[in-house]
Amino acid sequence: MKPIRLATLALVVAAFGCSTLEISTDYAPGTDFSKYKTFSFKQGAPAKNQIAAERAAGALTTVLEAKGFKRVEEGGDLSVFAHFKTGKETQMNTSGYGYGGWGGWRYGGGMQTTTVTEIPTGTIVIDLVDQAKGTAVWRGIAKDQISMDATPEERTKKATEVFTKLFENFPPK
Repeated sequence: MKPIRLATLALVVAAFGCSTLEISTDYAPGTDFSKYKTFSFKQGAPAKNQIAAERAAGALTTVLEAKGFKRVEEGGDLSVFAHFKTGKETQMNTSGYGYGGWGGWRYGGGMQTTTVTEIPTGTIVIDLVDQAKGTAVWRGIAKDQISMDATPEERTKKATEVFTKLFENFPPK
């Protein structure tokens, strides 16, 4: 393999290997998703950050429209409920050094330091409900770390990436 291809492959693997995005989906078996053509947003658990909620709605609209659905203000075939939750995860990193023996003699020592970091996380749950029946037909959950220093453009790009991944296998076959 040529060095440039190997380097490119290594970068792709590293980029995906470092992702903290967790995705989970579920759906009602036997649902005929081909009958759904339109969707409307309904109020779910509100986000504390209205800008983030609007960014998420825009990204979700883009992804669903790319899959052939049309957004309507009211009365869509599917009602889309977005639920937002923030949290924190604790990360502990230990580093240190030590020294050992020589030959059959053992002696030891060294020092270790542990740092504890609180990492902000965000979870979004998307419920798709059959408007006519009032029953849930699909649920997707995405959880990831929240970047506290991302630009608005980076946040928009991240939202689109999250919803693209979340809806990657939608509609179910």
